Amino acid sequence: MIRSLQTRLLLTVGALALAAVVAVAVVARQGTRQGLRQFQEIERTVETAKGVSASEGVGSVLEGRCCAPEVLAEAAQQLAPMLALLVTDRTTGALIASAGAPLSAGDQVATHRKGETLQVDVTTEREGRRELLSLKFSAAGTPVRLADGRTAAYYIVPFPHPERGLRVAAILHAVDLRLVWATAIIGVIALALTWAIARSSVRPLQELRGATRDLAGGRLRTRVRPRGSREIVDLGQDFNRMADDLERQHDLRQQLLHDVAHELRTPLTALQCRLETVIDGLSKDPAQAVRDLREDVRHLTALVDDLQDVAQAEARAIRLDPGDHDAHDLVRAALRATGLEADPRVHVDIPAAVVVHADRRRLLQVLSNLLSNADRHTPADGHITLGASASSRIVTLTVANTGSHLSPEECLRVFERFYRTDPARQRATGGTGLGLAIVRHLVEAHGGQVRADSRGDQVTFTVTLPRSIGKATA
Repeated sequence: MIRSLQTRLLLTVGALALAAVVAVAVVARQGTRQGLRQFQEIERTVETAKGVSASEGVGSVLEGRCCAPEVLAEAAQQLAPMLALLVTDRTTGALIASAGAPLSAGDQVATHRKGETLQVDVTTEREGRRELLSLKFSAAGTPVRLADGRTAAYYIVPFPHPERGLRVAAILHAVDLRLVWATAIIGVIALALTWAIARSSVRPLQELRGATRDLAGGRLRTRVRPRGSREIVDLGQDFNRMADDLERQHDLRQQLLHDVAHELRTPLTALQCRLETVIDGLSKDPAQAVRDLREDVRHLTALVDDLQDVAQAEARAIRLDPGDHDAHDLVRAALRATGLEADPRVHVDIPAAVVVHADRRRLLQVLSNLLSNADRHTPADGHITLGASASSRIVTLTVANTGSHLSPEECLRVFERFYRTDPARQRATGGTGLGLAIVRHLVEAHGGQVRADSRGDQVTFTVTLPRSIGKATA
């Protein structure tokens, strides 16, 4: 079984092309022969018409004088070059005499009649070979009285030119030879073109196959140059997009491992130093050192919890149980969870009628992370403002804080894992660098969007949620 696509295309298309060429050659050959036969029939009809027109003159010469040689010669002078005169017995059709240019002296002519059909057999000696020519004519002979008083019948019939058959055979042979050469040349051209087309069609697929193997082998920078038919170009572009996604995911995984290692190293190093200090008896206040160790453990626990949330979100394994919730109640619950309920910096500006359709626990996590982020970046004399609005299709929640600023690039990158605009400050205040990344994943899991904007010394985080979502696994 042939498995190569190129070979199968070559054989299939090549066979079809050769079949088409051979079919055209056969049709041309048959058409040529049919045309020659039609031409011969026309010539025979013309010669027969000439014989009919000469019949009356020949009859006047033969009447009562046939069949002396000089009489036959005189009658033959009235015939066209390819017409012959045959005088036969009226009853049996046996030949009595013959004359005319088509019949040479050495020809042996025999005739006999079957009904209205006269058969003429002419035997000729040519270069030591005997050639037999048989002709049949459907015509009644013209009565004529012979010199001895008998009644006979004469025929004026057309004979083919002795060289005409050879010329026709030569023409047909030449036509056949040219058709064979034309078929061979066109067949070779068709096979060559088929091979070139098959190769050009299969080559992009072979390149794509090699690129796929490279990609499977870990060479994620492999790309193909889309070319060929539109379908193959689309396939190449899809492959390149897939390779881009795989490379990006690989880079993200590598960056995640690096970031996790970096984030774990700091608290673990602090734990190790404090434990060694306590063990070596160098700590002035062992109880306080243990309390500091507990804070480091809490930081590690929060980091691991955040990492788990990010992993679930990126794996689309977060279960949502949406319901209708009052926005004002959600905000108050988030303030209590973050310890900001009585903070003088906080201002809530939410109408009483705003209802949010979302998973309550996950939305509280979103608001808590945004409030914790705002708390870390807002000075004592700053303001944290929470707002909400609703339209027929969406609900918008905002958390704004003063005392900080983000550049346009930072507004785009602030939702990346472990991205910090002030690493020392966030690490010192216990931030894991994952809170805003979790916010983005949870909001997108609800079918919404989140963005950051900065004007002057104020940063605003805007969460947009649809008015309704179904139960889903995001």
